[in-house]
Order: sequence, then structure tokens, then C-alpha cells
Amino acid sequence: MSGTENLFRSEAPRVARVALPVPVNALFDYAIPRALLSDVREGVRVRVRVKSRRETGVVIALADEPEREGLVLSEIGAVLDAEPALPPALLAAITEEARAQLCPLGIAVHAALPPGASPRTERALAITPRGREALRSGAARGEAARVLALLERPRSPGWLARKSAAPALLASLERDDLVTRALIEHGAVAPAQVRRALLAANVELEAACAALARAPKQAALLREIAAAGAPGAEVEALTARDAKRGALLRALVARGLVAIASSAAVLGEAGSERAEPHALTAEQTRAHDTIAAALSARRHESFLLHGVTGSGKTEVYLRLVADALALGRSALVLVPEITLTHQMVSRLRARFADRVAVLHSGLTGGERIAQWNQLRTGAVPIAVGARSALFAPLRNVGVIVVDEEHDGAYKSEEGFRFHARSLAARRARAEGCPLVLGSATPALETRHAAERGALVRLRMEERASGRPLPAVVLVDMVRERANLPRGARRTLSPTLARALRETLADGAQAILFLNRRGFSSQIACVDCQDVSRCKHCDISLTYHAAANLLRCHYCDYQLRPPAKCAACGSDRLSLLGTGTERIEEEVRAAFPEARIARLDRDTAARRGTVERVLAELRAGVKNVLIGTQMVAKGHDFPGVRLVGVLNADMGLHLPDFRAAERTFQLLTQVAGRAGRGSEPGRVVIQTYAPDHYAIRPVALHDYERFYRDEIGHRESLGYPPFGRLALVRVSAQDELAAREAATALANVARDATAHFGSGVEVLGPAEAPIAKLRDRYRQQILLKHREAGAVWRVAERVNHAAEQLPSAIRTAVDVNPVDTRSEAA
Repeated sequence: MSGTENLFRSEAPRVARVALPVPVNALFDYAIPRALLSDVREGVRVRVRVKSRRETGVVIALADEPEREGLVLSEIGAVLDAEPALPPALLAAITEEARAQLCPLGIAVHAALPPGASPRTERALAITPRGREALRSGAARGEAARVLALLERPRSPGWLARKSAAPALLASLERDDLVTRALIEHGAVAPAQVRRALLAANVELEAACAALARAPKQAALLREIAAAGAPGAEVEALTARDAKRGALLRALVARGLVAIASSAAVLGEAGSERAEPHALTAEQTRAHDTIAAALSARRHESFLLHGVTGSGKTEVYLRLVADALALGRSALVLVPEITLTHQMVSRLRARFADRVAVLHSGLTGGERIAQWNQLRTGAVPIAVGARSALFAPLRNVGVIVVDEEHDGAYKSEEGFRFHARSLAARRARAEGCPLVLGSATPALETRHAAERGALVRLRMEERASGRPLPAVVLVDMVRERANLPRGARRTLSPTLARALRETLADGAQAILFLNRRGFSSQIACVDCQDVSRCKHCDISLTYHAAANLLRCHYCDYQLRPPAKCAACGSDRLSLLGTGTERIEEEVRAAFPEARIARLDRDTAARRGTVERVLAELRAGVKNVLIGTQMVAKGHDFPGVRLVGVLNADMGLHLPDFRAAERTFQLLTQVAGRAGRGSEPGRVVIQTYAPDHYAIRPVALHDYERFYRDEIGHRESLGYPPFGRLALVRVSAQDELAAREAATALANVARDATAHFGSGVEVLGPAEAPIAKLRDRYRQQILLKHREAGAVWRVAERVNHAAEQLPSAIRTAVDVNPVDTRSEAA
């Protein structure tokens, strides 16, 4: 090798270590072609060969030589980015969190890229020449002919499954050489664009309209476009009312009077809040100034903004975002649910106009990529969204806000099982910026960390409006039921019904909360008590009256309600349990004057429904909102004076150590929706356990009382924050195979515990709370110890052993489980 080559190699590493989206805990070395030496950097996406297909990976590191000496490397085929798709601080945070969660780095990095952002190769089936001849000659008939016709273009197995192509038939066609396996190359999804019309350069409006004297409709459209100003009028909106306007617009373009430009969509409405920032209360000022000092000093520090509902935490967030922008930095704001992004986007856009991009899974692929590109290029400095917005490709981040930090939705249960709170802390450290965790009901782990001095707790104990917190009444449903005639049923207690009647008479609004959708939770036989159950899951089917269907809320299996009991043939079937559909029906019957909306996963599935319902409530078009936990947190409706909770105990007795904490948090959050305007609010909570330690403090607005009780239980049992857990989930289509695999992994855990001498407690294996899900039998093992490191080491051994199991066995090792009833695995 010449001296020139040696010098060249020392200045430009020739090997890239690439993370690929495969479940292998390793990086893959690729040679960098000379033509790409200046383009390959850490964080850029590259196209590489993996066996017979091409994949998109992310460069994690550069090196002079491959890790394995003498290995002949494949070359990188193409570099997809001029600038890193994952900025250095974000990549560092993901790398740390992936290791902590025992997740292959390629899977974690892939989760950080928006779906469709990269080209991909997909396995497919295609018709062969012999199959084409069989189709032409008529030798293939019936279902075989239909499937062969579908395969004139290569199609993925998933696409074929949606077209009801039976796997057995596909296998038979492949054996007969009528179809063959192929690969489909998909390009990246194109960013969503909005076409806008604006006056062409150097066009004088009045002169142009005068020239259009014989085309008055064109002149009117030209004036409408001019009135819209920059960045132009949306073409779709201009032509939506009348299809003929499209021809008018094309005529104006042809005359050179109008230009059409495309740009990324601005998501969310600015609303009518465009105003100067609100004056801060003394508590808000103290909180803001403390955090702003860290922001100005470019110092990483974590803060718990612990403020009662309505205390004005959002205004503090907005001030901090403004501070970051004033320093030339960017800002990241997380909310736990997609439904909450609409309100937060509206508040941010009211203050910062179009300098806001939205990231969440509810966007189309094109919309998401368009928003991601705006953040990547620095065109927009503020990112807001749900959990996945934490991967926003912002540079020079000045502040990270995690609103409602206690919410379980911040935990990812599939693939990269990160918790947004943990990953946000890692990213804030890497960025050198403050992290703000906001909540009225902080997670016990967060509150305890503040007590230990790991973060700074800033209290806000008064509502920003100066109004008191709403009065809360607990209704003992045991007594209510005892006063009813035998066999009678009442969903709304007299106390709640009276409060609702008075609220409506006063012209105010109400929220009725029940955390169960559908009409009834089950259909049961009166004679033999048999319950209609899902044939794929160990769960009862929920009755949905609007569709007249029984549905599984886990796998979406559906069937018509039976006329007779499948077990004994009796026609005496009864609807048991209550869901939001039934509440809506009963409230409509009892309060015909009420203008009712319902918000749950069924209604929210229709795109745009959430925004419309919330806008109608805010405008006073609706005065009663019935919903699940989607209505329970974060929303700010000044007209809501009454909140009614129909069954406070629904989640209290679930087999999960966080059940009491979740119940207290949810009740406190939903109660906080009342009385946020100029009039006082009230809350009626119906419960069968009014003296339970998770319910009584809600009536007193006493978080500290609940915290003291719950933290004592946790400490005595060694649960977080005093201990660490890892949950191993195992599933298989064969029940015995699942049990045997779980037993083998439990033995690995016990051997590892003995090897390390750590004393990690191994609980199980045992059936999961939902023993069968989507035709897979489920087992789980719980690892428990007071030291996080001890649990992690044993979990790592189990994870490695799980990788050696047959592919028919699915495993998931969750090092920080939030819900032990999860659907994973």
C-alpha cells in the first residue's frame, strides 16, 4: 500500500458501522466507496445490500477497518441525506435508551424515522410465465384464477391477505410454479403538499380586473385570491364549493395573472387567541424564572412543574418556548395523546404563528414526512406532538417539555419499548437544555425523585384564574343501589341527574366520564350465565348498539348478537355492564333538550371528528360531552361547570400494582375539567368504594395524602420507585409451547440470579392476565429487585436466551413495564 493511500485512509475512514432495522443486537460494517467519502457521516441514512435485498440503514460510527479482520465488505450503494437524518444529540440519546431497554439499535433507530421516509424492499409474490399462460388459456379457474389475476403485478402477502387470498392456495400455486417469490422496491413517501394560488409577480390587481370586464367570474376569483394574501389561497378550498371554479382558476393561470405554488401544509388552526401573553401569577413567574435561568445558561436541569389543574402550566411552557426562540434555539413540546395535540397546537400557533410543526401517528405518511422535513431543515423551530414527536430532528434544542408526564401513553409497548420521560431526559442531557415535566398528578417515581433531589419541584397550588378548585361530591353507589326497587337499575344517581339538570338550566356545559366504550360490556345468558366471548382472545365481547355488533376490543373480531345462548339454547339473554353508547342513549332520553356529543375510540376513528367535537364544545354548540379517558385530561373548556364520573372504581381492582395510582390520577384529571371559567365548578363521582385511599383524596384535592399512602405501600412491597421490575412476555399459538418456553426462560433467569449472586426475585412463569390474545397463548415472568442494575443483568441473559427460541415463539423483555396487563407478545 502506498504512502498516499495510508495518508488518505487516515483522513477519511473507509468503513461505516450501520444500524439496520433487523432484530439483531449488532452493527453491520460496509465499505465506503471513494465517491461517497465526503457524504457518509454519523446519522445519515444509506442504502445497502442485505443478502438478496436492499435496506435503508443509519450510519452510527465510522472506522478505518472492519471489526472482523480480513472481512470483505459490501459497499454502500447510496447516501440519502445531505445532512444527518438524526442529529448527534438525538442519536446519542437513542443509543443510550436502546441499550437500557435491551433493544437492538437498528430497531430503535428505525422507530425514530417517520414511516415511509426511507425507500424499502418488501417480499412479494408474482405470477410466473406458466401462471400467465394458465390464466390466458382458462386452465386456472375459480379462486385460483382470481388470485393469479391479482398477481399480474407483484403483491405483498399482507395485501393478498386483505384480498382474502388463502395462504394454503398461495402455497399450492407456488408449488405448481404458477407464482413465484419476488421483491418489491418502494420509494420514499412524497411529502404532503398544499397547492396555493397567489397573484403572479408584477400583476396590478385593479388593472387586471379591468381587463377582465367580460369575464366577471374570473375577476371575482382574482380578487378573492388577492385578498387571501401570502402565502396564497388554498386551491382545494377555492374550488371545493363549485367544480366550475377550477376552470376559472386555470384560465387565470393561463393569462399569467395567477401563479400556483406548493408548500407544506400548516396543521392545526390558529384560532382567535392571537394576543399578547397573559400576565403571569406569582407562582407562574417563580416557576418560569427558575427554569429560564437554566435555559439561558445552556444548563441541563430537570424540573417537575407540579401545578393543580387550571394553574396555568401551559402558559409557563409558552413563555419558555419564547425564551428558547429568542436565544436562537428550538423547542420540543410533548403531550400524551393525539387528541391533546389539537389544543396545544392551537395555543402554540396563536403565540408563534406558523413556526410550529406537528408529529404524531394520526397524520398521513405524506403529512408526517412534510412536517419532519420542515423541522430537519430548520424552517420550523417548534415541534409538538405525542410520544413519537420526541424523535423530531431538531438541532440546538433549548427546552423540552413533557406535559402530563404521569400518563401511561408515554410508554411504547412494541419494538423500541422506551418511556418518553426517560428518553426525554437523555435527550435533554445531550442537548444541554432544561427538561420540564408537568403534571397535576405526578407519577410516583417522578415525585419521589424530586424528594431525593434528582430534580427540582416547582409547586403551583392556585388556579391561574383565581377561582377555587371545583367542589367534589362522592356518591356511595352501594347505598344508592340499596334504595332501588329489586331488579331496577340506574346509571345516573339522583345527585348526578339533579346536578346535570341544573347545569343545563343555567346554560352551562357538562362532561360525563365513563372509561368504557360500546353499549354493554357483555351479553350473558340468564339461565346458565354463559358469556359471549371472542374466539381469538380470552375476553368477553362488547356489544355496540349503533352497529348492532359484538366486538372484541383487542383483535376487532365481530359477530351479530346471538338470538339464543350457544351453551344451553336459552333465549333469555341479558346485556350487562354499561358503556358510553348506553350512557348517550339514556341521557338523550332523560334530557331531550341536551345537545350531546360522544368522544371515544369508536367516534374518534373518523378523521377530523375529534377536532370537530372539541370545537363544537368550545363554541357552545354542544353542551354535554360523554366520553372515555380521551376527555379526561388536558382540555380547557371554560363553559364546563359540571363533571360527572359514572363509575370511579372501574380500574381500581385490576391486577396491576399501579391500579390505585392510575385511578387517582384519572379521577383528579377529569375533575379538573370543571370550573375553569368565570363560574365555579362541581364534580359528582359515583363510586362503590368512597373511602378507598385512591378515591377519598380526590374529593379533597389532596395529592400529598394519596402520595403518602401509596408510597408507603410501594416501599413495603419493594415496587417502584423502591425497586425495579422487568417483565418477560412469551406467546405462541400452541399453549404447551408457550408454557414450556416460559419455563425455560424462568430457569435462565434463576440461573443468572445465582451466577450474579444478585438475589433477583423471579416470579412465574404464570398465565398473563389476558391468557389468550389474537390466537396466541400468553405467559409472563416478573423479575424484581431493589437495584436496577441487578434486574438489567438478569433481563439481558433472558433476552439473549429468548433470541435462541424458535421463531414460532414470540418474546418481549420489558425492562421498565408500566402496565403488567399489556397486549405485547
